[in-house]
Amino acid sequence: MKKKYWGILVVLLMLLMIAQASYLERKKQPEEVAVNVEHPILIWYTDPDIQSYMEDAAAEAAARYQVEVRAELVSEVDYIENICEKSVSEQMEGPDVYVASSALLEKAALAGLTTPVTDAGLAHTYSEKAVQAATYDGTVVARPFYIETCFLLYNRSYVDPSDVPDTIDEILEYAETFEADEATEKVEHIFEWNVADVIDNYMFMGAYTDLGGPDGDDKSRVSMDIEKVTECMDYYQNLNGFFAIDADTVTSQDIIREFAEGKTVFTIVNVPMLAELDRGASEPFYQAAPLPALTEDLATRGLSVTGTVVVNPYSLNLDAANACARYLTCERAGKLYEESGKMTACKSLLEEEKTEEKGGLFGYRSLYERLLGNQKTASEETPDVHRIVYEAYEQAAEVPKIMELSNIWLQLEVVLADIWRGDDPGEKLSEFSALLSEQLD
Repeated sequence: MKKKYWGILVVLLMLLMIAQASYLERKKQPEEVAVNVEHPILIWYTDPDIQSYMEDAAAEAAARYQVEVRAELVSEVDYIENICEKSVSEQMEGPDVYVASSALLEKAALAGLTTPVTDAGLAHTYSEKAVQAATYDGTVVARPFYIETCFLLYNRSYVDPSDVPDTIDEILEYAETFEADEATEKVEHIFEWNVADVIDNYMFMGAYTDLGGPDGDDKSRVSMDIEKVTECMDYYQNLNGFFAIDADTVTSQDIIREFAEGKTVFTIVNVPMLAELDRGASEPFYQAAPLPALTEDLATRGLSVTGTVVVNPYSLNLDAANACARYLTCERAGKLYEESGKMTACKSLLEEEKTEEKGGLFGYRSLYERLLGNQKTASEETPDVHRIVYEAYEQAAEVPKIMELSNIWLQLEVVLADIWRGDDPGEKLSEFSALLSEQLD
């Protein structure tokens, strides 16, 4: 019986290893693309943080598809307008492919500058949330590229992962009972975040605000529950008395530096701040968690922005443009975080990392160890920080695509700053709600 058991196990492992080898070999095969070599591929982007990634990706894509590919960093001022002007010129001088925030997709689509994405397997490659971020008027018009959102970080030297607070109320309780000792002598802040950053602060109103429905493009879905948001803003304002963060001087750089120095227990950060922390940490001392609720009765919801890659329908080399867009956003995106500090939107890459950690595509090493009784269950493993960040992204509200709302963030930033400094929350929120309605009329 024992020999039969081992025989079945060996055969099963061999089949899994063969399947994995076949899968990895297929991944290495370049995609066959019809290329018009007379028309090079031009890629535009506006974020200097991704310059290294874009230039390397362009060079590799050129070798892969045997067509000249150039990546060009351009100004974000009148970005869509400039793409339109260059695209409709007599000789098509615009980009074949361009990187754009999800917030710009309505403007791009209405200008006729998007191409429907018909790739098979989108639902497997990306989360439903990421696909919605790249959708306008019911059509997927771009490929998700990278994600941005906020989440909680905590110092594992001060907080056990099993005791991470679920609410800010619990963080306040932690602060009240906190006693400095030899292990915590560096601590100067229990909880700190950039109260001058509207993206960080949106969590305090996000659970009771809708900015255009799941796809962020439905004007009839723009609304605020003023009563609930006012309760949240009252709570937000009271936090100033506990943590005394100066909105006039606080910066994200200071926040992450003090956390890295062990001076802060809990903090709210975004992906670039995490990347900066990762670059400077010789050994991770931190863990991520979803955004905490305010209280048991008041929820929070963060804000997210998705960088996308759009294929210009005016391209004279559409097949190659689509191939380059796929290469940028998924096939090479495993290098994105390391080279640019941006977190890939390609969820399937995270799943592949998970299976490779366990011994390959099908986790054969994990299976082998489970059969021997030596493998921990998934629930016993420490969650990866990047997977927690992706989960936070999936729970967040995406910035709206509605063009009339493109300037609300500057206005909301002022509203939140005034409330933090002591202005009446109800009055400020009523003014902001009226402004929203006025802009949509």
